[in-house]
Amino acid sequence: MTGNSRPPALVRSPEDLDEFYLEDGAPVTERSVQPENLTEKYIHQGLLKRFPGIQCVVHSHSRSVIPFSIGGVPFQPTYHLPGGFIGEAAPVFEIADYYTRNDSQNLLINRLRFGEALANTFLTSAHNASAAALPEPDHDVVLQRGHGFTNVGTSIPQAVFRAVYTTWSAEVQASAVTINDAAGQNRGVRYVMQQELADSAASYDGVYPREWNLWAAQVGVNPLYKNDLGYASVPEPQSG
Repeated sequence: MTGNSRPPALVRSPEDLDEFYLEDGAPVTERSVQPENLTEKYIHQGLLKRFPGIQCVVHSHSRSVIPFSIGGVPFQPTYHLPGGFIGEAAPVFEIADYYTRNDSQNLLINRLRFGEALANTFLTSAHNASAAALPEPDHDVVLQRGHGFTNVGTSIPQAVFRAVYTTWSAEVQASAVTINDAAGQNRGVRYVMQQELADSAASYDGVYPREWNLWAAQVGVNPLYKNDLGYASVPEPQSG
């Protein structure tokens, strides 16, 4: 299920959603038919089919993240919250490796095989070479060269949390790289270390419900957003 041709902020009811079959991305109803050269439903279809343990896929054209897909600087976590899901560095999907002669080379994931190739980028090389099915990917976020990024989650709140913090992490890293270059002392940027990554991953799941409930409340009072179904809150972990 994805939003139709409306901008996301204007999606407000079930009639604004399109449904597609998981196997091949075919529309469930005539209402869900989209122009094949424009739709990127295969981003979602490819990942949800490949990894049955995930429940949500977010695709973003964040201007903060795109430079890390083209600039030759690995996208690495600079602080604890995104460190819990970005890992040591996010892979970059290169769609040019999958073009054929008759493809429109517009960087869009608008073919079934492009979606499958993107989904495989969420795996390490060892798992990519294996035919074994995995419920969840090795990577939670993958950059797309000259396009944006895609991330996954086991729930909508978790996936949204990861998407927001991917953008914020890119902003922090870009600032750190700029400051380091301006200092001219070649000290390098201090990224989150390996043990810190592991410990951050173990603790951040208790954070995203609080963030989600705040964001849902903010959207609920913003007159731009109208949602006939309301906004679901997420139970927060009990302290103590």
